[in-house]
Amino acid sequence: MNNKKTLLVGSILLAMTTLTVTQAMAETMAETIKKRAGAIAEVKGFLNDSDPNIRVAALDSMLKSDDTAMREMAYSMGLNSADDTLRSITLRNKFNNLKVLNIKFKLPEGANEKVQSKFAEFGGGVVLNIEKYDEKNGQFKFKSNGYGGRDGNISGLMLQFEGKYCNGNLIFNEESIYSGEVTCKDISFPATLNII
Repeated sequence: MNNKKTLLVGSILLAMTTLTVTQAMAETMAETIKKRAGAIAEVKGFLNDSDPNIRVAALDSMLKSDDTAMREMAYSMGLNSADDTLRSITLRNKFNNLKVLNIKFKLPEGANEKVQSKFAEFGGGVVLNIEKYDEKNGQFKFKSNGYGGRDGNISGLMLQFEGKYCNGNLIFNEESIYSGEVTCKDISFPATLNII
């Protein structure tokens, strides 16, 4: 009988201790979340500052952060910003994480047989496999259709590339998509590239 009472008292004490520890952990976690939310709100406020230098410094710090949440927030806000400088900086940084550019063609309405044939030959687009990228100058090397060592460049909101069979000029538009024209074997196609 004493063993049962001892076991019951022990179980109650263990449950109370566990509850107290769990409450303390929850309170600590809540405090941490509130502090982090405050820090994120403060940094986010810098991206909306009236001083363009503060906006650029805040974005650059966030993009270079080891904090995944900060980086992703910077990509989202930077790519969708009305400030083209912030968009350009974000694009240059985003290319550090891209390995493949899948550029899609649009078949022009009323395209003749030759244009339709080239569209089919390239499968409705071109894939650029990025081999090397230099954020400082925006230049990259890529491989396409089995041919490597081809050149591309990001300058401001512009993306340009020159491959063995295809070359293109695309601009990052207000919908946060690259759009422009790609020419493959002397046939030009309207083209888009989504990097988000």
